[in-house]
Amino acid sequence: MDPKAFLIERQPKLVEKWIAAAISAYPADSASFFIDTKDPFANPVGNTIKRSLLLLFAEVVKETMDPVKVNEAMDPIIRLRAVQEMSPSKAVSFIFAIKHLIRKELDRQPQDKKVEWFLSAVESNVDELMLAAIDIYVECRATVYSLRINQAKESVKKLLIKKELMSDIPDINTDLQTLINARCTGIL
Repeated sequence: MDPKAFLIERQPKLVEKWIAAAISAYPADSASFFIDTKDPFANPVGNTIKRSLLLLFAEVVKETMDPVKVNEAMDPIIRLRAVQEMSPSKAVSFIFAIKHLIRKELDRQPQDKKVEWFLSAVESNVDELMLAAIDIYVECRATVYSLRINQAKESVKKLLIKKELMSDIPDINTDLQTLINARCTGIL
């Protein structure tokens, strides 16, 4: 038996179950909307999850995943989850669901060395997916926090200007640093 061909044949059913696992992190009414609404414009979150997991499944069952394709498929779904109100572990835990779904599907077949080797490769691929997801998640959260900090700084600055405790002058430190950098690099 060729385990890869066996799983590709069952891909629609497996991806559907993986999607259900990913969507289970959301409240019940949102989850049913994500599954039931087929229009990608009315349901961008559900559409992103479905599209990303379909692409990721194709990579998981390969002997060696393409890191570029993995990041392209993983990025949209993790970006969504990074800005939503859920814990980091809940945001990325759906990735492990495919490992269990594939193992369960392959356990129904006679076991031989080829299946064991393939299953080991798939589980390694899923672990790599998790690492990629964590990297993307942390990068997105850092961006969110940076934006929040900058927004808070701007709000405080506007308040200080409004209360006439500060004047609206350009930040001299930025201009001074630019001048110092230009001088050090020999431009000036």
